[in-house]
Amino acid sequence: MPDRPEDGIDPELIGRYLASDASEDESIYVRRWLMAHPEAADRLKAFLAHLDDEDARPQAPQVDAEWNALQARIYAHESGAEHSADVHVARVAHTATVRTSPWWRQARTLIAASVVAAAVLAYGTLAHRLPQAQPSVADKNTYETGTGERADLRLPDGTHVRLAPGSHVRVAADFGAPRRDVYLDGEGYFEVVHDEARPFTVYAGNTSVRDIGTAFSVRSYAADSAVQVVVREGIVVVAGVGRLRAGDIGRVSITGETSVQRAVDVEPHLSWTSGRLVYSDAPLADVLADLRRWYGAEVELADTTIMHLPFTGTLADVAPNEAVAQLAATMGLTVQVDGKRIILRPDPRKSPPSP
Repeated sequence: MPDRPEDGIDPELIGRYLASDASEDESIYVRRWLMAHPEAADRLKAFLAHLDDEDARPQAPQVDAEWNALQARIYAHESGAEHSADVHVARVAHTATVRTSPWWRQARTLIAASVVAAAVLAYGTLAHRLPQAQPSVADKNTYETGTGERADLRLPDGTHVRLAPGSHVRVAADFGAPRRDVYLDGEGYFEVVHDEARPFTVYAGNTSVRDIGTAFSVRSYAADSAVQVVVREGIVVVAGVGRLRAGDIGRVSITGETSVQRAVDVEPHLSWTSGRLVYSDAPLADVLADLRRWYGAEVELADTTIMHLPFTGTLADVAPNEAVAQLAATMGLTVQVDGKRIILRPDPRKSPPSP
């Protein structure tokens, strides 16, 4: 069983939970997972409501066959056959909900039926797509995201841009002739359609990033001390830094100082594109800034000396209060709620990690 709700859930575990056959720890885990995934919880509630409908016409279930077919579609989804899997899931969900009768009250069948339901719930999460970024009302060439929002943007040349919360990107009015320039404030991930005749350049902070056939991210929030460029594929040229290749991370500070990490695991730095925030010894102040953008959580520090304490962990698919609670528990801090104010302070019973 995974340690945290963001790690996913085994459909059979939901079946055992509904059949009262799960351990106390497993039951707690299922409840936390459902709390962290309200859409999934609503689907499960609707599924069980159908099962509890005594007026439905009794009919022998085909749960095993449905589950086997659905499991096959799960493997197909993981291999990229996403559309056909979604269609089949919809059919299975319909079959599972209309075949309702007192048969479901038998524990063994209930487990199997809930497994089908849980698998359908999982597909609801996997099939979720980010909304397309919409032009700003003030400037049709600017696309922006608010607190807790991510969005996708497809540029005229086919380049794909994914925006993190609290970000905006402005596309040059003359984009495509003869250059392709965009201006970023916040964080964006770019999958560029390479064109040697028309260079693609991202301007961010006090630097620029030019594509040479690349997938990369750029982070440049106003409060950041440096512009950070993370390269997943290909090569980019960063002003003041030079060439970065796949697996490199380059930084340009607001004072012009530069640094490069070569051939590292960049995936944790790109996990935000799939909704996960992964930290390794990140200063508490930086994590709280992300919580504000991603969760709308305004958190104060009772003692500013703890703002540089390092945090290592993952935040994903949790409510704002759970994100703050997880952060506090990991770092040996306590959470105080005073009206609308959320305050973090050192726990007198524990020794927080040294910065």
